Amino acid sequence: MGVIVRRTVETDREGIAAIYDSDAVVRQTGQVPYRSAAFWQGFYSSRDPNCTELVAEIEGQVVGHLGLLTTSAPRRRHVASFGIAVHGGFHGKGVGSALVAEMIRLCDDYLNIVRLELTVHPDNQRAIALYERFGFEREGVARFAAFTDGKYSGLLQMARLNPNYAALLTD
Repeated sequence: MGVIVRRTVETDREGIAAIYDSDAVVRQTGQVPYRSAAFWQGFYSSRDPNCTELVAEIEGQVVGHLGLLTTSAPRRRHVASFGIAVHGGFHGKGVGSALVAEMIRLCDDYLNIVRLELTVHPDNQRAIALYERFGFEREGVARFAAFTDGKYSGLLQMARLNPNYAALLTD
């Protein structure tokens, strides 16, 4: 049961929508319940033309989704952020690791990204452990940054700096 990571295609939208149908996935992402497959049609690309979308599949089923957002802002071209979700039935099967590994390869080898950043719910220990395995570090908590389960909560800010640029860091 191998994980295949690839770019999204038109026919992936229903599979992507199914990932975000899970209450557990909705709770840990910035999404809301009941989004249609039509909503997922071009979700990231409609927000940012510099986006890269990846899916992970196992045995032909889309089980993971990642959107990598870059910017054309001159002073932040070296920074990217991302969102990721894994179908609840496939947690712990290497899907998130496969998506993050491919994203980092793209950032380091092709996109010239120096800083890769994300936010994550502080109680999502499985995701935090995944990010830390890939070199992400905790930078702080943004208070009142999310509204989940009827209450406000903070989001943990994390970032990974491309190790090829470590000698250039001044702070």
